Amino acid sequence: MSWTHEHLPPLRWLAVLAPLLAAFFYAPLAFGGTTPDTVKVIDGLLFHGFLLWLCVLVFERRFPRLPRALGLPLLILVVLGAFQLWNPKSVVDTVYGEIRPFADSLTFLPGSIDAAASRPVLFNLGALGLGGLVLRDAFAQARARWLLFRAIALGGFVIAMIGIYQKASGAEAMLWSEIRPFEGNRFFAAYRYHGNAASFLNLSWPAALAVWMRSRLSRPGAIVASLDFCVLFLIFAAVFVNSSKAGQVIGFVGFLLAVWRFRGEFANAGTNRIGMLVVGLFLLGFGAVFVLPGLLNILENWNSFGEDGYTLTGRLLAYGACLGAIEEYGLLGSGAGTFRYVFPYHTLDLEDRIPGFWYYAHSDWLQAVIEWGWLGFIAWATLVGGAFVRLWRYCHEASSRGRAELSCSAGVLAMFMVLSHAMCDFPLQIASLQWLFVAYLALGWSDYHGQRAEDRRRVDSDLPVQEGAR
Repeated sequence: MSWTHEHLPPLRWLAVLAPLLAAFFYAPLAFGGTTPDTVKVIDGLLFHGFLLWLCVLVFERRFPRLPRALGLPLLILVVLGAFQLWNPKSVVDTVYGEIRPFADSLTFLPGSIDAAASRPVLFNLGALGLGGLVLRDAFAQARARWLLFRAIALGGFVIAMIGIYQKASGAEAMLWSEIRPFEGNRFFAAYRYHGNAASFLNLSWPAALAVWMRSRLSRPGAIVASLDFCVLFLIFAAVFVNSSKAGQVIGFVGFLLAVWRFRGEFANAGTNRIGMLVVGLFLLGFGAVFVLPGLLNILENWNSFGEDGYTLTGRLLAYGACLGAIEEYGLLGSGAGTFRYVFPYHTLDLEDRIPGFWYYAHSDWLQAVIEWGWLGFIAWATLVGGAFVRLWRYCHEASSRGRAELSCSAGVLAMFMVLSHAMCDFPLQIASLQWLFVAYLALGWSDYHGQRAEDRRRVDSDLPVQEGAR
């Protein structure tokens, strides 16, 4: 006798997904996964989930096959990563900041200017890749897919609630820390940098939107839909309570795109008037007490635009320096995680016009070319672009047939926002954001899109099968 539940995947899949679900909650609360120790915990959770998945594959007697469009870029990235570890071209003296070349390195092959810096980054990327393979398989099941989407939404809800409370109460230190971070009041929840928190929220609210719309369309008038709307509202409100200007602009553009995409679904289902009244009163009171004080800081925040060396002027100068680094390292790359060693040598003529130490380029697109070279950048672009195109194509096909395609639409929206933010910041360098982004990548590459339409409606629809249709 096997254990079954109406809304949950089989027990063996719950065991597989348990560590991955834990990572969705642990990563943002553990300083966003920005410390070496927290990254190791996240990697351990993902590796654990992968090993359990292998056991499930043995139990189910099957071997998943990867599309060639996915397998080729993965193979290229694995080979490049291996060369970065096995063919170090130099070592960085972190005390004096000198790059000392190795005489016996193979300069015509890819490598890293500092293998010690590349090793933890590559290990983390490997764990994310293995976790992504598990999610790719899990997303083919409707129950597992919506369990994961709800976990993403709830993780965003937790961060939103903590951050809104901090801004309303005037907290001077971020979560879990009594030390005021170097960004001043720019922390949010457990993130010391508000830009990372904004990206996390913009990755979370599309999942919350899909969960709410699924509840609203499948069970019109149910109180669950009202509760799901509360989660969506508070996550989205937190985007504007947060002080990240780029996050606010991107979140607003995402909102307009969501309204346009789901313009038909918004008017299709009924509502529970009593439930909506109670929820409306709750949100009104909560917003007046907690959300409004944070929103009042928006104008003050925008008035300071351009005054900080890390904003518009500083970024433009940094991007110019990055182009110089690409000219030197763009062919084979400097190695994963080595940007902080390359960048200072291309900013010497800028003197004090770029303040502080730039650990990241504040543009993941430019940093990817510097660290991975053009070959690696093309592989990453194929991996990410392929998932985005598959999601977009399936959304278009579903829309032309008049079907509600919630999960893929949320995936397109979330990926668009984080890739837009990655042009002027570094969300894809942060472990908690990487894991969320990998989830949407896995959705794009999942076998869900290869199923026939009649099978998809029967067992894998975005909306639950009604009792009368079984």
